[in-house]
Amino acid sequence: MMPRVRWADGAWALLVLLAAVLMSCGLAMTFSLIVRSPTEAEGQGLIFLGSLAFGGSAVWAGLSGRPLWETILTALVVGGLAMEMPDGLLAHLAAMGLVPAALTSMLVDLLAPGGRRAEP
Repeated sequence: MMPRVRWADGAWALLVLLAAVLMSCGLAMTFSLIVRSPTEAEGQGLIFLGSLAFGGSAVWAGLSGRPLWETILTALVVGGLAMEMPDGLLAHLAAMGLVPAALTSMLVDLLAPGGRRAEP
């Protein structure tokens, strides 16, 4: 018997992974303690694209019947990083907890998908 391939779950996981990579790269480009980073403009663009991708994955998670905690953890990254987006250390500190939390919720869903909806 062939195992059922869950293409929608894989595509959603790739979107979360892409969002995390964009967000992390953007935050790395904007990080500076003393002066403004020379790559800050490009970093802000990557943070914005990562926020859009996390927002899209949160909407996708909500519409596809994933658990509420998973949707909330994915959406928290957008809210937690957008509040200090222009500059500041708070966005970088929030990313240290929120981006791994979103990735963990994605991995938990992929490894234990039975708590979501009845499989045909």
